[in-house]
Amino acid sequence: MRLLPAAVFAALALAGPARAEGEDDGMCRNGLFAEQNGSFGLARVTGAGRTHFLQDTDGCPNDSAACRQKAYLVTGDRVVTGRSRGGYVCAFFPNAGGGSAGWMPKARLAAVPVNARPAPAAWLGRWADGDNWVRFGRLGTSGLRVDGMAWWPSANPSPEQRPGGPNMGEVSGPLRLMSNRAFEPGCAITFHLLGDVLVVSDPERRCDGMNVTFSGVYLRKRG
Repeated sequence: MRLLPAAVFAALALAGPARAEGEDDGMCRNGLFAEQNGSFGLARVTGAGRTHFLQDTDGCPNDSAACRQKAYLVTGDRVVTGRSRGGYVCAFFPNAGGGSAGWMPKARLAAVPVNARPAPAAWLGRWADGDNWVRFGRLGTSGLRVDGMAWWPSANPSPEQRPGGPNMGEVSGPLRLMSNRAFEPGCAITFHLLGDVLVVSDPERRCDGMNVTFSGVYLRKRG
């Protein structure tokens, strides 16, 4: 099989997957980003001035003020990219406040090459999205396993928020590696590795308490 160069993989990731069934509903939102998109890439914002996230409401995305969110990025900021819709890309910017998501003009994004076939060692360690975390470890000589916890509304809610304590989810099991994706079959969770960013998709909620999900964009934690 002929291997494609990294730049080609990056371009394909930025373009996003084609929707084989039905029409794209146009949704591009923070909490659902990992489940609304089938493949992922990285890109950097280019061009002068601010680049605002755009709404996914009726008639959007377009360049009108009505579609413009308050959240914006500047040249050099890096985003996780999902699918394309016309001249726009569904994008997510991770930060300590939970991140921002929305449509962005494709012309303002330059794809960042992503290793499509990372070595198993690239997965190892702890990753977190807020209080939610997963840890990848070795299984045998060449396999990997994952362990993790997810919470709602947080790992340590106040008695006013949740008198009985948080709802929890737990994943623990071996992984099936597929290029830069991994699948944990017990909980039906898919992991997408993008260098130092990990997108986790947990659409079936098999191992989660009420309102709990592992879905999100995770960053690597040191130590």
